[in-house]
Amino acid sequence: MLCVPRLGPRARAAALALAALVGAGCAAREPSRGPWNLLVVLVDTLRADRLSLYGYGRPTSPALDRFARERGVVFRRAWANAGCTFPSVNSILTGRWPQHFLGRIEKFGMAIPPDTPTLAERLAARGYSTGAVSASIIVRATPSTINRQGGFERGFQSFDESCESRSAGCVNARAFARLDALREPWFLYLHYLDPHHPYRPPRHHRAVFAARDAPGARRWAAHGEPRTIFRRLYEGDRTAGFDRDDVRRLSDLYDEEIRYFDGRFAALLAELERRGLSERTLVVFLSDHGEELLDHEAWGHCRDLAFDTLLSTPLVLAVPGLGPGERQSLVSNLDLAPTLLDLLGFPAAPGELDGASLRPILERGDPAAAASRRLFAAQGRSRTVRDESRQLLFDLETSRATLYALDAGGPSREAAAGARGAESLRVALLGWMREREPGVDAAQAVARAEALEHELRALGYL
Repeated sequence: MLCVPRLGPRARAAALALAALVGAGCAAREPSRGPWNLLVVLVDTLRADRLSLYGYGRPTSPALDRFARERGVVFRRAWANAGCTFPSVNSILTGRWPQHFLGRIEKFGMAIPPDTPTLAERLAARGYSTGAVSASIIVRATPSTINRQGGFERGFQSFDESCESRSAGCVNARAFARLDALREPWFLYLHYLDPHHPYRPPRHHRAVFAARDAPGARRWAAHGEPRTIFRRLYEGDRTAGFDRDDVRRLSDLYDEEIRYFDGRFAALLAELERRGLSERTLVVFLSDHGEELLDHEAWGHCRDLAFDTLLSTPLVLAVPGLGPGERQSLVSNLDLAPTLLDLLGFPAAPGELDGASLRPILERGDPAAAASRRLFAAQGRSRTVRDESRQLLFDLETSRATLYALDAGGPSREAAAGARGAESLRVALLGWMREREPGVDAAQAVARAEALEHELRALGYL
């Protein structure tokens, strides 16, 4: 008996013809080698070091831990390319640097420019059925108070934004409805908002880290709302006081939201299994950026924040037929689009995308050359680069460069400015800036960043 996956009519006919030609057969439990479905699970504002999968002391992600242990390849040193949903998600969905979008925000706003092909468009052109469910107020098809252009729907035959600002339970429910409508092979993009602030897990969630009562914490902190801290840190409001108990409460609630989401992730995986889709679906788990929780005397994300707490994000890929494991290579979210296209059999032409396919690393392990790679990011007036163990953060307005030592077990710490290797990072960063922002001087970049921050603050996002 031929072992043929449930595919669309054309793909199924091709698979049957190929099997008949070579006389193929397969074991009952062997994963499909035909066109895979693609599920991308993006968790907004999730920093890697708050996941038990990445060594955090609290069991915040038991379902994700189990998924990785049984099926996933975990990238231990993955980076976002911006510390804000725009333009980080734009880069994820297109494989292009943040500057590609920042440089044209006056014309296109936060939307993906029409001359930039998206992952969904590329797959739809290859016969994939495509759908998206997003809780984000930025990643939308239609305008919102924050994203006044919409513009993320291109290539998606359906884009469900009915869960705006709602929890993971809503996204799951709409995702299951999408699965009823999608034909195989399909691409489904899910954008979850937990644990974006306010840190407020649903009332029905059974608390693990944040007790219902919060002794010592002020009312606003007890309810997961950090705006008082924003006023103190970024608006100079000296009347906006907070203390250690408030910070601890908000931090606990952030962890609690992760734990709540993890339960919904388990339900999503169970639904794939129930439908018989697990063995022929490529699953990606990642985040667009993390969250600063006073680790470097700052809070939140966006603004000019580009610490490792914002940029060190989780990345797990479960590829049919590939066993679980870990990779230590430096990789970034920019690599996701070229990797997925390569794995699905439609590799991009050389130089077409800014990222690199991780397929060789997935299939053959960490290459020796990986130690020489550097990762870059742009956020507000900050530009930054990292290598194996250090990060250089450059402020465009002050021209001040700060070196940080990156530790596996927690947030980075500032290192001696003259530490060995700092000069090579500075040269690499300046070269990258000249290449990616030609004709834009520091004053222009700072003015653009300030204008965007002012707009986001006025709209209540920051």
